[in-house]
Amino acid sequence: MTTLVLIRHGEIQRPTDTSNFDPAPLTDRGRSQVEGLVDHWPADPPKVLYASPLLRAIQSAQVLGDRFGLPTIINPCLREWAADATGIPQPEYVALEDRAWADLAWVPPSGESLAALGPRARSCLEAIAQAHPGETVAVVGHGTHFSVVTAELRGVRPTEEYKASIGFAHAAILASGSSLRLVRDFARYGPAV
Repeated sequence: MTTLVLIRHGEIQRPTDTSNFDPAPLTDRGRSQVEGLVDHWPADPPKVLYASPLLRAIQSAQVLGDRFGLPTIINPCLREWAADATGIPQPEYVALEDRAWADLAWVPPSGESLAALGPRARSCLEAIAQAHPGETVAVVGHGTHFSVVTAELRGVRPTEEYKASIGFAHAAILASGSSLRLVRDFARYGPAV
């Protein structure tokens, strides 16, 4: 059985003038949050480390990689969902995101509904698990991306409230045998930073 440890990236320097967080780096606090997770690692040490191609995930993975002596494999299928990727003002983006959560099938300007994200995110994680049978794999990514998968595995509808409950550097544990199974939902490991 393969174990996937899903890790939401650490806290970022949120831009105030745009909704495009793609280039946002981690804060010092964000690095400390990831270090706290590593200090209280909730599973066997990982043999493999994956990350989303976005800077905040790559920087979080670097903290893990330094501690566990692993290179980071960047996987585009871990990229975060966005309602709009053009960098519109934040109030406009929030309205799009609210509409997307209210109607999971609604297709925002980005071209991907939250309903479509679910199968993309799940197949991404299944492919990672299948590539590493019997190993523990650390996967650094994003709240929305991971929340739609873990909500499905919990047997509930994905919601904005559930996504918002996944804090920076929180981790969940999935097991993969014949299918993905949620072993432990997202939680903080280590002290609050």
